[in-house]
Amino acid sequence: MRPSGSGPTYDAPALLVTVAVADVVLRLDPETGALLERIPVDPRPSESDEPHGVAVSPDGAHWYVTLAHGDPTLSKFEREGDRLVGRGSLLSAGAARVELSPDGAVAYIADYDRSMPGSDGEVVAIRTRDLELQARNRICEGPHHALPDPSARVVAVACSLGDEIVILDASDLSEIRRFPVDPDPGEPGFPRFKPLNLAWSSDGDRLYVALHLADRVRVFDAGGAKIGEVATGRRPAQIAVSEDESILVAANRGDGTLSVIDGGSLEETSRIDLGAAHPHGVVLGGSAETAFVTCEGTTGTPGRTVAVSLGPEPGVAWSTETGPVPLGIAWMPPARP
Repeated sequence: MRPSGSGPTYDAPALLVTVAVADVVLRLDPETGALLERIPVDPRPSESDEPHGVAVSPDGAHWYVTLAHGDPTLSKFEREGDRLVGRGSLLSAGAARVELSPDGAVAYIADYDRSMPGSDGEVVAIRTRDLELQARNRICEGPHHALPDPSARVVAVACSLGDEIVILDASDLSEIRRFPVDPDPGEPGFPRFKPLNLAWSSDGDRLYVALHLADRVRVFDAGGAKIGEVATGRRPAQIAVSEDESILVAANRGDGTLSVIDGGSLEETSRIDLGAAHPHGVVLGGSAETAFVTCEGTTGTPGRTVAVSLGPEPGVAWSTETGPVPLGIAWMPPARP
């Protein structure tokens, strides 16, 4: 269903936002926040299937969205017309974020598995060409984010309930190593730090980890040694880093802010009040001059997507209502000629 009197220009840049309770993905104009398209992703109209993660292929020709409940799936859409072209089963409930290999050939999905506390969740690798399962590995409690490095050799996994990071071989998801996010982690199932989300440096030498319960982002080298950290607002959720690592941003779920961090010094340069509750997802625009944040809202207030200018005087550029519990967000670059 398209908003009356408007519609997307499919070769232009766009934002894709998953709205969990409404079972839709929204296509937004990144310049204004205007709604361009409302795309249903609901195989069970009478139930909430919770679209969670969303990712765009490197060539911008397709986009992918996870459904976490019911029959958990990874769905594939064509950019032109937002046409559904495939849906593959994820086999177990709780699918969180979806990340693509640098060439777009493989999707990596962490199974957060909220319906089965106390048991290990898994990471799956799905071939994007036909949405067939390529590999799977059940590795730790509460894996929340599985992120391939820029070389496509390894996948880092944030184990949210185990206070550790697991490094997997990207080809078959076999375990290479694991390391705690702190020398004094919590007991399994009772994290002290709760690593939720990750970002790699462009050369793959550094891994940025959002520690949800410690109110900070910690930085590790490729071998797992701590090389720095920065305090953020309360309860950082998703993070993003610019390609040149000059800017790091963290969406702070606990206080409704966005931390803007100097990537060189690892100092918070500003903390922007988003004017909306429970920030969740964050993505940088193509030039890294703007950060876009989904805010879940509350039982009494709708969710919003907020654009934050990251220029000399950072601040909110626009804020638009996006329905109940928006979660994932992805940047869609201009279509290739």
